[in-house]
Amino acid sequence: MAQVPRAGVVSLDALSLLIRKADKEMRESAKLFLRQPIESRLQNLRITVEKIGSAPIRRPPPLERYMLQWSEFESGKRTHLDRGTMRYLCWEPQIATSSLFLTYLQGSGMPLNRRSLEGLVRSCHSKWVGSFSESSSVDTIKSLVGDYTGPNPVLVKWKSNIDAILGKDGPEILARGLVNEDKTLHAYLDEWYLESQSPFVRSVVEAASAKCREQLDRSSAGLVDLLFRELLPWPCWTLPTFKKEIGALVLHGAATGNIQEILRKFVLNHKELGDPRLPTNRIKWAEVPEEARERVLQWLCNDNTSSFCDHVYREDKGWGWRRREERTDTVQFG
Repeated sequence: MAQVPRAGVVSLDALSLLIRKADKEMRESAKLFLRQPIESRLQNLRITVEKIGSAPIRRPPPLERYMLQWSEFESGKRTHLDRGTMRYLCWEPQIATSSLFLTYLQGSGMPLNRRSLEGLVRSCHSKWVGSFSESSSVDTIKSLVGDYTGPNPVLVKWKSNIDAILGKDGPEILARGLVNEDKTLHAYLDEWYLESQSPFVRSVVEAASAKCREQLDRSSAGLVDLLFRELLPWPCWTLPTFKKEIGALVLHGAATGNIQEILRKFVLNHKELGDPRLPTNRIKWAEVPEEARERVLQWLCNDNTSSFCDHVYREDKGWGWRRREERTDTVQFG
């Protein structure tokens, strides 16, 4: 950029020259800018604009007056709900997904803003168990989100991908994207504005784990990392489902070599499993399929780095595993 002297007298000719140089440089800069791909222009500004309105909305704190008004409405003592009450009740899953509330909400003519619609979606996700995804309540809320015409990035993304957010196959759709994209679980959930502890996300994690298992025989390092560092350690599994998944992994044909070693270390270090040879861990392994449990025991007994054991028959107890501790002077059986 042309520089203007800080001291001394500047002639009109010199000033005119400086202006012409500055104009030329600005035109050249504009040409260079326009040659850049659109997606690379003003990236920081674009990112900032995209984040506006996308910060997660927190669930409102419990307010007794709204719940009391709903109770009176439900019992027939009231025929009208205040708008503030309706917006609040969108965040109460049991009420927000009831046909009584949704029928009244639709008939009220109240415009639904981002807070109300996000509350309805999150209420659905918190009840995503069994056949709920195929209920008429979900269909109604899908319709309400589909009617949104505002600029909010959360609702725009949800509306553009309504089947992924509120479709009965939504968890499968999102699980497929998670497995195919090189992202952490946390980053992926943030990208879709999902609450990590909801039953809906639990379904996504379960489906993604199953997809990783299906591809285990042709897995990449990224897929193994996603499975054992992101999905299986996720803290919101239901234990029966988690242990069923562990059993399926143990029995998978690809559970050999490096995969077997990773899986063996994972179960030994997991607080809900641990070493199945120890009496204190037997109850933890009760929900794991017996065939898978036997295979893990076989892995451990073939591991020269750990204490070894025998498959023995005990009176009134049937076949089981007896642990042996190897010492330099003698061998004791416990």
